[in-house]
Amino acid sequence: MERAARFLIALIVTGCATPHSALKPTPDAPEVIYAIPQSQAFAIAGGAIRAAALRCGADYLRIDKISRGDGIRGYEADYRSWFYRFYIPRRLWVVPADGIGASGQQIDGFRFEISYYRALRAENIRLPGGGCQKTLISALHTALEATGTATMVTSLETRPYAEGRGRSFTSD
Repeated sequence: MERAARFLIALIVTGCATPHSALKPTPDAPEVIYAIPQSQAFAIAGGAIRAAALRCGADYLRIDKISRGDGIRGYEADYRSWFYRFYIPRRLWVVPADGIGASGQQIDGFRFEISYYRALRAENIRLPGGGCQKTLISALHTALEATGTATMVTSLETRPYAEGRGRSFTSD
């Protein structure tokens, strides 16, 4: 019993990271990438984070640039609210990808992954408007759909970032 209590306390303190693809709600759904420039992909990710903060009731937002061990980059957003007494970190990864479209053409673009911590340090997890998770996914979908570049692909591979003019890691 004491061992289980210690595990539960450690779990609450450290949190549970759960990765989600913002564009693939079910595992059997087709893969989707967006054929947009790298700078636009990062700008859309940053804009979605800021839009979600307004809609989920956060009165504090901090955005940091982050990188995974495999070189994938993105942002970590720290949403906080004094009134609702929550602290919810979210990570939005901007993943460069290549895929083969339905007609056999090579598609070069980006996909997006969101990872978050469930009920981490939250005293009231019943957040307004479905919480920051739903609003972040909604803001990301809205911005990406506005590009008109969604392409379903039959195969998907992660590729390196294209460094250089117009393809930088920005926080716009």
